[in-house]
Amino acid sequence: MTELPLAEWRDFYTMIGTAAGVIVGATFIVASLSSTLKERALGMRGFITPTAVHLGSVLVGSAILDAPTLTPLLLAILLGAGGLAGAIYVVVATRIWRLNLDLADRTFYAVSPILAYLAMAVGALLVRYTVARTLEVLAVSLVALLIIGMRNAWDMANFMITRERTE
Repeated sequence: MTELPLAEWRDFYTMIGTAAGVIVGATFIVASLSSTLKERALGMRGFITPTAVHLGSVLVGSAILDAPTLTPLLLAILLGAGGLAGAIYVVVATRIWRLNLDLADRTFYAVSPILAYLAMAVGALLVRYTVARTLEVLAVSLVALLIIGMRNAWDMANFMITRERTE
């Protein structure tokens, strides 16, 4: 089995992993702000946790891809498990399915994350068989999760800022 050219991608994965870590920190700030408003805390919890999970997945996925000594088999197992677990998490654990939200929110909080996690699982399968565009598939899945996390973190912050505080 030939090796994947991970060395060529290290800077890319380091960059998106760092970006995800920074946005996770900003998301925790939004969570802190929402916790002071009891009527918003319940609603926000259902959105903040999945967003933190998506951003954390980018961070962990980037760390896995940056690890210097992982074999292709171990890489495939870790990323495959993460991709499948992420897709199952979005389907089972998110509250989005019960809410009456607009198309953009439904897309970014539910549908797009499932597709990104499934792409990660497919990328993991491609790692196992050393397919030529494996790293591109993994990059697209992680960047998609990063964009989803950024959009959702901004959506929550915007919600908190634009709503009037009620005493």
